[in-house]
Amino acid sequence: MLKSSIEKLRIDVVSGEESALSLLISRDGTLGRHGSGVLPADSTSVLGKTDGQIFTALIELLDEQVLAYAEVYDHPNKAGIPITCSIVFQGGDATEVAIFEFRFGSETPDVGELLPYFDTFIAQAISLTDAWYEIEKMKLEKPLQH
Repeated sequence: MLKSSIEKLRIDVVSGEESALSLLISRDGTLGRHGSGVLPADSTSVLGKTDGQIFTALIELLDEQVLAYAEVYDHPNKAGIPITCSIVFQGGDATEVAIFEFRFGSETPDVGELLPYFDTFIAQAISLTDAWYEIEKMKLEKPLQH
C-alpha cells in the first residue's frame, strides 16, 4: 500500500474493556471521534465533514515504509491493564487495507519499535482533531435557542 492510495483511516484504543479513543479520518473530509485516548473516556461522539486538510496533514506525517509491516502484534507479556491499539488504513478499493493491531499491557516493558511510532502517530491524530472535536462537542452541548 502507498500513502497516496489511502482514502481513510481508523484508530481505536481500548484499555481493559473500555474504549479510550475511536477516530475516523477520511480523505473526503469526514471526521468522527469519540474520546481522547485516556480514561475515563469522554462520553461524547461526534461525526462531521471538514475540508480534508486534517487527513492530508496526518498522512503527510506517516512514514510509508511502516505500511509493509501491517499485522497483529500480540505481546506475550501483558503486564498491567490489557490495551489494544488498532490502526487501519483503507485504500479506494475495499480490499486494499493495512491493519496494525497491538495487544499489550500498560506495564509491558518491551513493546518494540513499531508501537512507539504509532503511539506518536495516534497522538498527532488526536492533536490535529482536537480543535474540531471541541467545537463539535460544544455544538452538541449548547441548548437550542428559540
